[in-house]
Amino acid sequence: MKKFLALVALVAVALTACDKGSTEQTFTSTIELYSNEVVIAKGGGEKIVEFKLNNGQGGKVTAEADAEWLEARVEFNAEVVITAQANEGDAREAKVTVKYQGAKDAVITVKQKAGNVEFDEEFAAKRFEGQYFGSGNYFVTLSDIGLAKDGSHKANGTYYIFDFYGNTPSDEEYPMLPNGTYTFDAANTGANGTFSDENSWYGVTNAAGEYATARSYKTATVTVEDGVFEALIEFNNGEVHRVVYEGDLTAVLDDTTLSADTTIAIEGAEIVATNYGDLYEVGMQNWYIEVKKDDKVILLDVFSASTTDPSGVYQVLSGAEYANKFIPGFMDGSELVGAWYGSVSNGKFKVIAPMVDGVIKIEVLGNTATIDFGVWDDGGNLIDGSASGAYSVGKAEE
Repeated sequence: MKKFLALVALVAVALTACDKGSTEQTFTSTIELYSNEVVIAKGGGEKIVEFKLNNGQGGKVTAEADAEWLEARVEFNAEVVITAQANEGDAREAKVTVKYQGAKDAVITVKQKAGNVEFDEEFAAKRFEGQYFGSGNYFVTLSDIGLAKDGSHKANGTYYIFDFYGNTPSDEEYPMLPNGTYTFDAANTGANGTFSDENSWYGVTNAAGEYATARSYKTATVTVEDGVFEALIEFNNGEVHRVVYEGDLTAVLDDTTLSADTTIAIEGAEIVATNYGDLYEVGMQNWYIEVKKDDKVILLDVFSASTTDPSGVYQVLSGAEYANKFIPGFMDGSELVGAWYGSVSNGKFKVIAPMVDGVIKIEVLGNTATIDFGVWDDGGNLIDGSASGAYSVGKAEE
């Protein structure tokens, strides 16, 4: 009997020892950030970091900033919205911690430019447009309102033009301005890592579309790094300008006709969703959605696991993962493909913008549907707001 009791005591000790070693938390979910770092201009502003919650068990993802000059919130359980105040001092850095019960914290580093560095003009470009002419030659324009569809400058616009020579792109259909430092080339040699004096300049147009100001560069340097463009330009009159842009640096003309952020506010729309099944053979149902109200039209093309309706939160398609993704808008000849926002007059689009990034949320409740938008067009304009109305299911064409 004593021997049996001794064995029981030993088992109890062993179990106690195991319990002491099991205090480490086990995570059943993961937060997958699409970016671990953002850079914000000295004047402050907003940045959005998208994320994916893997194996979520319900509940909301939250975000906390560790600095008073920084705020963070989560929207759609799919993106972190980071807002920074203006900076009047030295460059600074802070952290945003993204939290979810059952997942390890994810951290975003936020860097803000110094506010105590002065330039005669500090221009935050809203549009980056250009063309690739082969042999590493990229002709690009940074502006506040973009180019007209024929490539000309619009009225009341500010334009910085650069004729770059860099490495040959890996994809000549969608050529992206290569990372590196580019220097002003007064001799117009076309050497790698330069931009020419002959075809690089600065201009401001008036209400008539004429050039009220036009200047050549005296000296200038441009740095490009992972979607961040910065130019320091000196003119003959002694002025120094700093030009910054962050976004897609693909050297092709934008398809959008928008020149500023816009908000969708559509009620009483006709919303028709058509299921084409696993059309692309990717294991997902392909839903094509048309939203119409008066002259407003929205086209969406999404991938969902559901055969019932397209309810869900969708991010832009990139890579081989199709679940809960939307096809970004692009032109195939004269045909619109993917996600688009526009208005129609006499059967023709007068406003048109492809949705190329961001988040779209679709909620179907019986015979009604609501679609929330937090997306960008290919000119960097934010398209937000919502559309709602009567919902029906269309018949797929055979």
